[in-house]
Amino acid sequence: MKNLIDKIIKHKMKILGLIIIILGLSFFSGNNDDGTLEVSVQKVSRKDLASKVVADGVLTPETEVKLSANNTTYITEIAVKEGDFVKKGDFLMSLDDRQQKAATEASRASLEAAKVQLEQRKAQQQRQSKLYSQGLISDQEMETTNSSYASALSAYNGAQSRLIQDEDALSKLRLIAPQDGTITFIDGEVGDLAQGGMFNPSVLLKLSDLSKMEVYVNVNENDIADISIDDLALVEVDAYDDRNFKGRVKEVAYASTVSSGGSQQQVTNFQVKIQMLEVVDGMRPGMSATVDIITAERLNTLSIPIQSLTSSRSGKKGANVVFVYNEGFVEERVVNTGIVGDRDYEVISGLNDDEQIVTGSFIAISRELSDGMKVKIRESKNSYRKRD
Repeated sequence: MKNLIDKIIKHKMKILGLIIIILGLSFFSGNNDDGTLEVSVQKVSRKDLASKVVADGVLTPETEVKLSANNTTYITEIAVKEGDFVKKGDFLMSLDDRQQKAATEASRASLEAAKVQLEQRKAQQQRQSKLYSQGLISDQEMETTNSSYASALSAYNGAQSRLIQDEDALSKLRLIAPQDGTITFIDGEVGDLAQGGMFNPSVLLKLSDLSKMEVYVNVNENDIADISIDDLALVEVDAYDDRNFKGRVKEVAYASTVSSGGSQQQVTNFQVKIQMLEVVDGMRPGMSATVDIITAERLNTLSIPIQSLTSSRSGKKGANVVFVYNEGFVEERVVNTGIVGDRDYEVISGLNDDEQIVTGSFIAISRELSDGMKVKIRESKNSYRKRD
């Protein structure tokens, strides 16, 4: 019984369908006038099965660049709008650069002054070196000359570094596309203050490559062990009704995230990244998606309906069984099952092709049937309602 319960819990996404089946079958439970139990049966068959883990997420560009301001300043021009496709190097937005231009010009002037000073000190060092070689000046005078030249060189290098920094800061006030992509976000209008700085600068634009998309989903800890890198995934995007797009598992997180599941219960999930192998025009970041991750597949495998499996009531502790029908009687048969599909279990051992098993009602399977019991097959009754 414990093994059966564990399987049902692990594949909880299938429980709703199972409940519907159970309710339908329970309605027809009953005995004949002579006390013989009526049951529904079907032959064991082979089919293709797939075990799935189902999770929800949203579309996210595989590559997305966020552009921000280095310093707090005003927006002076916006050359694009959301949805525009741009090429690498295209102009996107400009910010107020008056103060930075002034600082850059001051740095350039300082560099020129430092250059003149360095050239003077260098010429002086060359003259003093000749005199020193002729023994006309002392060691101390030569050392002083060398020190002056070294100081001038240091000042020149410092001025050059400041100019490079100021020119870089000036260039970043003109936002340029670093790659091809689509503008998916713009924050602010001309005249608005853009918050800049090293810590938490405001994002002014987002540039996304919409030709490559991913889906981030959270998978419960009970299912995460079944998922492997490169597992096939089928992605259903809400905006594209009843259409599945192929994907694959690209990353599986090793660290979990814990959230509240209601009633003070903690839910432990692991984030899984799905790379979409099919992307169509019109897909946008943030679109809702449902992902079926195929964790195992079996082709032409022996299978039985989920509702036909129950726990043994004849002393076979912990065994999962089905009731096999044979000439008016049922036999309790232990079976070993494999993966679980949407509505069927894979049968590894215990049954043969074309054997008949009891599939309903649920009450009969779970409570009333026993090994060797006499039963009668319920006749199908189809009723049609004529329209006026």
